[in-house]
Amino acid sequence: MKVVVLSSLAYSLVNFRGALLASMVEAGHEVTACAPDADDAITRTLSGMGIGFSTVRMARTGMNPLHDLRTLWDLFRLMRRERPDVVLAYTQKPIIYGGIAARLAGRTRFFAMCSGLGHAFSNGAGFRPRLLRQVVSLLYRLAVAKADTVFVFNRDDAGEMRKFGIVGPGHSLVQVPGSGICMDSFEQAPLPAGPPTFLMIARLMWDKGLAEFVAAAREARTVCPEARFQLLGPFDANPNSISPDELKVLQDEGVIEYLGETRDVRPFLAGSTVFVLPTYYREGLPRTILEAMATGRAIVTTDMPGCRETVFTGDDENGILIPPRDSGALARAMLRLATEEGLAARLGAASRRIAEAKFDVRRVNALLLGTMGLLKDHHEPIRTMRSGASHAATKMRRGVDIVTALLGLIVTAPLMVFLSLGVWFDIGTPVLFRQRRAGLGGRAFSIAKFRSMRDTRDEQGDPLPDAARTTAFGRFLRRSRLDELPELWNVLVGDMSLFGPRPLLPETIAAYGLAGEERCSVRPGLTGWAQVHGGPLLEPHEKLDLDIWYIRNRGMGLDLSIFVRTLAVLVRDDRVNSHEVGRAHASFDSRRG
Repeated sequence: MKVVVLSSLAYSLVNFRGALLASMVEAGHEVTACAPDADDAITRTLSGMGIGFSTVRMARTGMNPLHDLRTLWDLFRLMRRERPDVVLAYTQKPIIYGGIAARLAGRTRFFAMCSGLGHAFSNGAGFRPRLLRQVVSLLYRLAVAKADTVFVFNRDDAGEMRKFGIVGPGHSLVQVPGSGICMDSFEQAPLPAGPPTFLMIARLMWDKGLAEFVAAAREARTVCPEARFQLLGPFDANPNSISPDELKVLQDEGVIEYLGETRDVRPFLAGSTVFVLPTYYREGLPRTILEAMATGRAIVTTDMPGCRETVFTGDDENGILIPPRDSGALARAMLRLATEEGLAARLGAASRRIAEAKFDVRRVNALLLGTMGLLKDHHEPIRTMRSGASHAATKMRRGVDIVTALLGLIVTAPLMVFLSLGVWFDIGTPVLFRQRRAGLGGRAFSIAKFRSMRDTRDEQGDPLPDAARTTAFGRFLRRSRLDELPELWNVLVGDMSLFGPRPLLPETIAAYGLAGEERCSVRPGLTGWAQVHGGPLLEPHEKLDLDIWYIRNRGMGLDLSIFVRTLAVLVRDDRVNSHEVGRAHASFDSRRG
């Protein structure tokens, strides 16, 4: 496929998205990256990776509508010239104007990666901030109206996007663990000898918590005068940016050390004891925190969207959360880490473990590529027992799928019209629920089902539990399996089969690792081995065991058995078959290691 990636800063294409772009090329796709600034070093690096580069005119932080119309025009021309199959945009302006340009150009699948809602959603309740949020929300809404998927980095941003109507019930909204971090590039470093050193890495903006860091450093040095407080980062064109003169005043006071800016933060992180980010800016999931965690550093940050996702408690305690705009709390947290023996080392070690388990870039990229349908085709899946059915059997199964699905759609058409009217009267529009699922080889497709739940949300904008949203008519649809009738179309076009593992979310498949790859070595089914042996009563790992057992043993006889058992499930309640669950678990477990 041809893929275009839109950014607002050329440097970020290599530093933040380099591994993702490389994975796209490795999967066999033609990739063109786009940014407003032409950086020769970045262009050479991208060229060496086999990636094309194009520039568009874009004022990253400006609000001049004429300049933004020029950006939209440049992006539209880019789409018409490149004719991409897939467009991935990240940060505000590329998402907004890239999404609108993709809609105007047509014939492309658009994906938005919201790495943070930013300045417009950070300010207070005055007239101008409210107006700005409404305008930005409207532009976002226009941009992502036809997006295949919107990626978010934290739960709070997902809630805000729903609250302001940027996304609706029909949107596919997928939370990913940030941009990920390359654990090979950011190795764990021992804590340095000498006085405790607190490092803040950020663009030089007041709402990154710069004033609070300086005030806390001033307070902490009265108790721990040997402690060092370092600041690393570039000036920024954001309206809340600090000026060079203001920075000089802070430097002259001698409380903090300004280290300038860099494209390689690793030596600075290795020279620090604790990483600090007292931001009250609307972050997505700060890359600097992930880099500090991978280096093995304790984290002090604010209880704000995106930041709170990086600090854990209990056995995995790796840092301290503080209230935003509270320099006193920041000073107390830094003093505790400076004076409590072994605490910084213990929390830092936990940071590294968490980074390896949750934020490894390979895991994040597998989730992104799977959702976008850009993973490598697994035409040669893991083959054990009878997972590799013969070509003739595969053709026969596909022929049965086509004939049965076509007849099923014709026969059930009047019933589906009646059910559509029932959903419309009971729940409203849209009548169908659509969602991206992982299909054969991990390729994403859009599944369609009759809706059974209302889009009811709590005060934070998060959906209520399924039981509270499912209507009486919806329960009937689910119990009778009639909600799945539209999936006959998925069977007809080849996304699904009549029999096989039920299709799961791409992020779930990615989390399963090699087992997820094997599960995607066959088409997902309308009904499967797990569904007839307990279905919704089973734990996820039990369903996985049964699905893998089916793949390794499948044949026409087993499919016939599933058909008969499915009819039985329709006339009685779901029941767990402990014998089959145990057999599948024993079979799968004996081959895992």
